[in-house]
Amino acid sequence: MKRYLIYTLVVLVSNLMLVSCMDSYLGIEQLDLGTDRPEKLTVDKVVPAAGGLEIYFSLPAGNPNHAQVVATYRNKMGGQMEFKVSRYSNKILVEGFTGTDEVTVDLAVVDESGNRSDVTQVKEKPLLSPVEIARQSLAASPAFGGVKLEWKNQQAHRFAIHVLTEDEIQKGVKTLIEDPSKTVYSSDSLNTATYLRQYDNIEQKFGFVLSDKWGNRTDTLIQLITPYKEDIIDFNRIEAVSYFNPTYGTTSKDYAEFGVDPLTGIQNDATTHSATFAPQTMFNGVTTANDFLARKFYMQAPGGERTYLNDVYVTFDLHQDLRLSRVQIYPRPSSSYLYSRSSVKRFRIWGTNDANAARWSKFPDDWTLIGEYVGKMPANPASITQEETDYFYSRQEYAISEDNVNPEATPTASFRYMRIQLMESYTATENFYTINEFKMFGEVIQAY
Repeated sequence: MKRYLIYTLVVLVSNLMLVSCMDSYLGIEQLDLGTDRPEKLTVDKVVPAAGGLEIYFSLPAGNPNHAQVVATYRNKMGGQMEFKVSRYSNKILVEGFTGTDEVTVDLAVVDESGNRSDVTQVKEKPLLSPVEIARQSLAASPAFGGVKLEWKNQQAHRFAIHVLTEDEIQKGVKTLIEDPSKTVYSSDSLNTATYLRQYDNIEQKFGFVLSDKWGNRTDTLIQLITPYKEDIIDFNRIEAVSYFNPTYGTTSKDYAEFGVDPLTGIQNDATTHSATFAPQTMFNGVTTANDFLARKFYMQAPGGERTYLNDVYVTFDLHQDLRLSRVQIYPRPSSSYLYSRSSVKRFRIWGTNDANAARWSKFPDDWTLIGEYVGKMPANPASITQEETDYFYSRQEYAISEDNVNPEATPTASFRYMRIQLMESYTATENFYTINEFKMFGEVIQAY
């Protein structure tokens, strides 16, 4: 009986202790610093920013329990916007404004117990927001197969451009409907143009609206645009030709011995690694492989250092007379080729047709320089953005007329036979070039 009483007392005391602990500890213990409000902060300076205000402040002295400063305002949609910085900061950036009218921002000091000070109000005019600046610069113009959009984003802010096209919601009633698949995202200061395709060669109504991460949307740019007619050039018709003596080889060849045809004096076409990497693989419809690989010729004096010639040629019969509008280059998908190594940075397109009877014995005589093109570089090569990566691998495009950098070229000329001159790789010291696919668009005048 005595043992039973002792056991009962032990259980009772344990339960009392447990209840006592539960009353005083509920997970992470909160500091209790009282309910006194912190003193108000002092605003030292307000600097207008693009779509925001940068507010410099001083916290009340002598209170070590300050936790953070909170800034709030109501946006034009009625939503409450809130921004926070720790007590170790002396400034807070409040963003999300549109327009340049005066706005009101409330600032409060919060202590470790969650007590808030009285509000300090700031009234100031922000600068025009990034989406409004981009909207002012936004321009839409006809392009082959669609529309070209251009805008400014000098500070590399993030925003989206929403594309609206006309649709009949009921018989006889048309309205502009957003096409989410065409939304353009901008976060780069250099890549501030894009093409929207494919659209028919008829007059159409387009709308363009910009939005930012704060939910702001600009007014709509509405335009009637007639896209230029454009065909995708059928790669199945394109045939690599051997009139300029292409060869195979697993290493680069000496220019003095293999570089020039002794009968014509014309530089021979490239040495490609094997049939697997031959010029024909540039036109097989595969955009994500490790196809075409062309080696540069080298020059070397006896006992001297070997140097590589950047100019490399490949030649094709398109089996159709065409006028190019644009080309797309798909490089090797490996990260080591991203704006680097043997990926093609500069190239030319030469063209001629059947009227040139001396086309295989003379070059560049009687051939037409269609255009010369230079690949873009990322804004910061040490920190390439996802947008720049996506552009390089899947959207690397050159408009035949607009992107041509050679004033002696004739981008509007039509041609049947094409000679591509590779001139520069992203890594100048690389001794070969690589391209997965050379995709072409334009107007087919006649097929053979």
